[in-house]
Amino acid sequence: MKTDDLISMLAKDAPPVDRRAYAMKAALALLAAAALSFAVMVVWMSINPKLAALLGNLWFWVRFAFIASLAALTWWALSRLGKPGAARSVSLWPLVVPVLVLGVVGVWMLIDAPADRRMPMILGVSWDVCSRNIAMLSIPLFLASIWVARQFAPTRLRVTGAVLGFFSGAVGALIYSMHCPELSPSFLMIWYTLGMLIPAVIGALLGRRLLAW
Repeated sequence: MKTDDLISMLAKDAPPVDRRAYAMKAALALLAAAALSFAVMVVWMSINPKLAALLGNLWFWVRFAFIASLAALTWWALSRLGKPGAARSVSLWPLVVPVLVLGVVGVWMLIDAPADRRMPMILGVSWDVCSRNIAMLSIPLFLASIWVARQFAPTRLRVTGAVLGFFSGAVGALIYSMHCPELSPSFLMIWYTLGMLIPAVIGALLGRRLLAW
């Protein structure tokens, strides 16, 4: 019997895959992880008491758009990497665009600012804890993302690990932004991006081990 005939025979009576059920499980897992990260943020750091006032600040929404765009792009890439037929065509270059745009804005503002204001714009008041806090809040999301990725069939394991790490970092950054007072584009481009890159690097290093199937 030919191999193709054997595969066809074995698959003939196989029940269809319920993609909606997988999607629902993935959404619930990620929502639970995000809720846990949010709870940790509230207990460990607390919500910024000036958050309501910041809603009227343009740069608050620039920060939100920067992080949300990275979360959306990494989720799209992650969903494609879980499909063997589509994984090869996934490019990570779109992730550079939000960082590059914010970087250009940040550099322009630094050049335009007085010399004595430039370092405060880069360092803010929390440069020494920002990246660490984002990485810490990403841990539940990182674990949930690994579980989600393993439900599919990733073939580019290192890339998938890096993307799920970046995704968890981006969602962690969204949660952290409800505590963080920093709105300077140069601060966000450096320290927020670094915080998202930490779980991305860990994911890339451990991808083959964590995602093997």
